[in-house]
Amino acid sequence: MKKIIYSLIVIFTSMSMANAQDLVTKRNGGDIKAKVLEITGEEVKYRLYDEPDGVIYTVNKSDIVMIRYESGRNEIFDENAISDSYYSEKEPVGNLIPDMKYNELKKMYNHKEYVPSSGDRYKPGWTGVASFLIPGLGESINGEWKRGIGKFCGSVVLLTAGSIYERKSHGNDAKGWHLAVAAACYVGVVGLDVWSIVDAVRIAKVKNMYEQDLRRTDYSFNMELHPSVNFVQMGNTIHPTVGFTLALQF
Repeated sequence: MKKIIYSLIVIFTSMSMANAQDLVTKRNGGDIKAKVLEITGEEVKYRLYDEPDGVIYTVNKSDIVMIRYESGRNEIFDENAISDSYYSEKEPVGNLIPDMKYNELKKMYNHKEYVPSSGDRYKPGWTGVASFLIPGLGESINGEWKRGIGKFCGSVVLLTAGSIYERKSHGNDAKGWHLAVAAACYVGVVGLDVWSIVDAVRIAKVKNMYEQDLRRTDYSFNMELHPSVNFVQMGNTIHPTVGFTLALQF
């Protein structure tokens, strides 16, 4: 039995050592299998994973997009580079029209695939905090008023009912189930608050993904104004006329 245990320990140790590497992703798209030694204000120092006792290399932080550490933690140096690279390769969802609601969008987007972009309008973290403070507030901030008001009203009703039955449980006509109902109402308030937080974060992510795709489809355009010179014939002579040309790129 001891031999089996020792063998398992050796196997798991070997597996963990085999995966014990850091992955440095550079801005040019290349990955370096390394062991990061030190990160200073401007540089990252590392050794190659295959040469643990070899030369110490140095790379500027400005040339690095992110580092994936052996522990599983990611340290991002340029979030925009990640999102731009991701969305340059990802095809936008089709059949999009302006002003679509979350009930439609949640069938088209998976919030787990959300990658932040510098142009995002909705802030998942802040809307989650808002719903933590007041149930439904995060959904309302994200433009889903009906969902937000529904959760807020539900929370108020449960909280009021819990207070009523709690007072009854201490009164002269108190019954055993009064306290149980009050406890159930309070549990419902907590559950509704957690649901509101999760819902607000998902709405923000899905709507950001939707707007990112809108910006990359036919609903986005560039407008440029260029100077132009045209030649107009007047009688026997040709006169140049200066003007501007408006170009719309859809």
